[in-house]
Amino acid sequence: MKQVFNVFIILLLVVALIFVSGQTGCEQEEQEIDSSGLAMNFVADAPPSEINYGQSFPIYVDIKNNGGYDIEVARAEFYLTGVGENLANVETFLTNSVKLTKKTVAVEGGSERLKFADAANPNVELQNPYSFSMQLDSCYDYTTITETSICVGETTSVCSIEGDKISDSNTAGPIQVTSLTEKIEGNKLYIDFIISNSGTGKVYLPTADCNKLQEDDLNEKQKENMVELVVRTEAGFTCSIQQSSDPYATINTLEGAARVGKVTCIKTIDGETHSSAIEIILTYKYRENIVKELTILPA
Repeated sequence: MKQVFNVFIILLLVVALIFVSGQTGCEQEEQEIDSSGLAMNFVADAPPSEINYGQSFPIYVDIKNNGGYDIEVARAEFYLTGVGENLANVETFLTNSVKLTKKTVAVEGGSERLKFADAANPNVELQNPYSFSMQLDSCYDYTTITETSICVGETTSVCSIEGDKISDSNTAGPIQVTSLTEKIEGNKLYIDFIISNSGTGKVYLPTADCNKLQEDDLNEKQKENMVELVVRTEAGFTCSIQQSSDPYATINTLEGAARVGKVTCIKTIDGETHSSAIEIILTYKYRENIVKELTILPA
């Protein structure tokens, strides 16, 4: 009986070890952003999560364009913060040095490895373990293009104004047109579309300066939640932003600055019904970040 009991205890220990091992294997040590624009993540063990004083280590970040717009050379900027007095031999600002081509059905998005340090090391000797956070901020130019069809006039066998006209109509990017609907009131056709931030970061006008944004410049931050907007469709439409108190409330000649939110385009109709193409182009700067936790161990 005692032998059976011992075997049972051993089996329990084995099951417990397997469970713990499985739990450890599921942990995601490296934080990663994998958006529909620029994806980035710290390379595994570069840096490691724990660093011994006197130990040198690299700091590398892999970036990849997962969206539908090319990022030209030096049109993405990266800022490493939180290093402070903790680490020596570290670059804190880099730009991409290659064109990051867009991702398509047939082609992988362009990628690059950023090297912030080849041999960083703790700067101050400590008596006790010390933990801190290192943050990487990206700031890059991007464009999303939406192409779909609208119905100009009452619903007939030719086309219908009913329903949402957005269905896989956007190129991949963090800012998207998430809804486009139509309605008729009297002799006016109204097109309403919603511009949404579908990513994890913040959006700014493309004229925003990345360096000033990184420094929390108040004037540059006024450009947050805004995009440059171009609407291309048949003649006769005028568009306006729904925040009437906004200084950019009217889009002249279907082109101008728009806040993320609702946009309405209006046209006077004369009884004819036909289908027409509409293209919406959103141009902007996008900022997001990832964080890496590090612990420096005493010598």
